[in-house]
Amino acid sequence: MCRCIFLLGVVMWVACCCDGPGKDERERNRQVMDRVEQLTKSAPDSALQLLYTIDESTLGKRKERARFSLLHSILLDKNYFDLTTDSIIRPAMEYYSRNGKREDRAKMYYYLGRIYENAKRTKDAVKAFIQAEQLAGEEEYYFKGLIYGGMGRLYKSQDSSEEALKMFAQASEAFRKSGHQRNLSFSLQQEGDILSDLGKKELSNQKLYEALDMSKQLKDTVNILGISRIIAANFIFYYNDIPQARNFLTDIYTKYHIKEIPQSDYILWGYTYLQEKDLAKAEYYFQQKKLSHPSLRSLMDVNSLWQKLYEEKGEYRKALDYAKQAAELRDSIYEKEKAELVQNLERQYRTELLRIENERLTAKNYYLWTIFLSFFCILAFLFVYICVRIKQKEKEKAEKIRLLQQMLASWIDFLKILGDMAVRTKQKPERFLETFKENLCLKSGHKHFFSDLQAWVNQAFYGIVDYLRKTYPHLTEDDLNFCCLLYLKMPVEVMLLMYDFTNKNSLYNKRSDLRKKMGLSPDEDLDEFLEKLIQTLPH
Repeated sequence: MCRCIFLLGVVMWVACCCDGPGKDERERNRQVMDRVEQLTKSAPDSALQLLYTIDESTLGKRKERARFSLLHSILLDKNYFDLTTDSIIRPAMEYYSRNGKREDRAKMYYYLGRIYENAKRTKDAVKAFIQAEQLAGEEEYYFKGLIYGGMGRLYKSQDSSEEALKMFAQASEAFRKSGHQRNLSFSLQQEGDILSDLGKKELSNQKLYEALDMSKQLKDTVNILGISRIIAANFIFYYNDIPQARNFLTDIYTKYHIKEIPQSDYILWGYTYLQEKDLAKAEYYFQQKKLSHPSLRSLMDVNSLWQKLYEEKGEYRKALDYAKQAAELRDSIYEKEKAELVQNLERQYRTELLRIENERLTAKNYYLWTIFLSFFCILAFLFVYICVRIKQKEKEKAEKIRLLQQMLASWIDFLKILGDMAVRTKQKPERFLETFKENLCLKSGHKHFFSDLQAWVNQAFYGIVDYLRKTYPHLTEDDLNFCCLLYLKMPVEVMLLMYDFTNKNSLYNKRSDLRKKMGLSPDEDLDEFLEKLIQTLPH
């Protein structure tokens, strides 16, 4: 038992000792990968060299290996290394298929699609691109442009020109919104090339010249040459203007210091010389052209040019041989297209289904978010309204308390005055009465007294003053004051003094006027009627 405990302690000690340097190494790796991400767009070559400074054996967690794998795949693609296997990106696939941030998962699927595209695995590439599109953010225009561009290339490789054109148009719109001019110029070039194949020469030139202007501003010579070649081909095949095409290309070569004709333009130059019957130069350029990754269609086109060349030279035997080769290639293309027709239709159908499903899910999420936000706004409004009402009621309650305290203080002051008067005029009742009347302000300034009196009665008798003012709007303030005295059961003698009446009839006349204004019959008692009004009020 002791031996087991000792061995366990040794293992834990070794682990603790090894943990320190590992943490430092992982922190350095994290910092390097952060810097690599910053350089990915602006300097992909430098970013790749920086990434290679990381020792892969020091990457411990699956998350770290997945991040390194994804960055490695991205940078190889940006540095024009066309991967055809998923060996490098596999750690990223295994991790990001279920884990990680949405942005990283989207990137993983896009660059996986690029690998499938390079490997001619069209179906897998389509699926990967659509998965990337589903994960792309609403305003991630640059990333969406890359996806649409990839889809466009796939459609173009299947000779689905209309579908390819739609995808490149979406890519152009996305790059325009993101402000990435270099990518925009490339997608516009693709649009122009497809429009040229479709015979829409005016629209083709419009796209191509816009792309050419952007490439000139960016000083992107490679892209300038590619766009210029398509424009020159339009001059030749649509306008039959070979001199204009030659002058256009020559101006481009001169302006951008191209001392020799690029090999990619050899076939075009050979064709122009063939049309001008300069067979020696035409043959020279046809011989010099080396096709990289030649397709059946490009081989057929070259053989057709050789056939025409030898026909012009009168070497009909060689012309016949090239005609046969072109025919065989044409038959091969037909057989291949016929064999792949159902497969291509199925791919396009699956692509369309996935796109419709993606749009349906997007719309559903939009409506769910709209309902959620509406419900949240309603709850927030109710919460604010309740809080405001509570504060308002507390404020009203505090105001009532303040008024009652003010009235109470006023009455206490009045009672103090009465006490002082009683002491000073103890032996002189007439003097007390006179002083009492003066302090009640019966002759002038008595409004303040009765306003306090109304507030006090209104509070004590459940809002009776407010009720009388609302129910009997023709009652004057003097009538309301008189009602308050009746509710307080003020003795007749005191009321005579307060109104400075010498005859009780004057007081009875005042009661009679109040009865008439309140619509009472001669049989109804005023005091009982006032009491009944209080009973009707909520207590």
